[in-house]
Amino acid sequence: MADFLLLRLASVAVVALVYMLFDLFNRRNIPNIVAYATLAYGMLLTLLLFNFYEIGISALIAVAILGLGYFVYRIGQLGAADVIEFAAISMMLPIQNVPALLGSVPQLGLPFALTVFVGTGISALVFASVYYLPRARRIAKRPLLSMVKKADIFKGTLFSLAYVILMLSMAITVHISAYGIAVMLVLLVGSFLIAAFNRPIAVAMVSEIKPGRMEEGDMIAINMMDKALENSVTRKVHGFGRLATTTLIKELRREFPETRFPVYVNAMPLALPIFAGVIASLLFGNLILLVVY
Repeated sequence: MADFLLLRLASVAVVALVYMLFDLFNRRNIPNIVAYATLAYGMLLTLLLFNFYEIGISALIAVAILGLGYFVYRIGQLGAADVIEFAAISMMLPIQNVPALLGSVPQLGLPFALTVFVGTGISALVFASVYYLPRARRIAKRPLLSMVKKADIFKGTLFSLAYVILMLSMAITVHISAYGIAVMLVLLVGSFLIAAFNRPIAVAMVSEIKPGRMEEGDMIAINMMDKALENSVTRKVHGFGRLATTTLIKELRREFPETRFPVYVNAMPLALPIFAGVIASLLFGNLILLVVY
């Protein structure tokens, strides 16, 4: 049984690594055969549990992830491969009982996929600044601070103060470990940088391209479109939204062939923070629980 658990843990890490490598070195494209193969492998590991209750729990979690993930994918907030990766990982390890390094922190029977999601979100805060700000500097060809407004700095400062107040109140009223303080500091710094440098980050993420260059799965930055153009496109193109589907691209090519749309063509490979989230989750468990335990 211990050997099977080690196989499941290793499988989670290897699958996350494979997705990350494809995302980084294959133009953010995960081949369908890889995505479906990892999903099938996850199903196999679930069946090998040989326990109807555990198999049922694993299946329910995976179905919930795929269902919710499909909705998030359709509104253009997440890639299809990312949804499949979370589902595959959840079937390989439905519930994490004890993390590798901090076995004293109870995991409360939470789905491992939820733990990974938390770790991914925190990792994304760190990677976003490292990934986007140097790119923004190269694209804009001017100092990053010249693109930052006082309102952005003020917003970032408010976020930072909120985290400081929360940490102080927890230190006074309840116990907070050194690990918890470390997590809070990462959230503080990441949130400040995202808020303060949101304009340079947007410059790094978005490019203006014509519909002829769009690809299925691209995300359209509707929030950065001219309002008059957005209204015109909404009237003429049925189902216009963030996600560039094959049908939507065809309609945009027909109705607005020469119009340039802001598209997130330089988005950070999400499989990178997912991999970091997986490793952090395997070692430390749910990072939020480090704050409250």
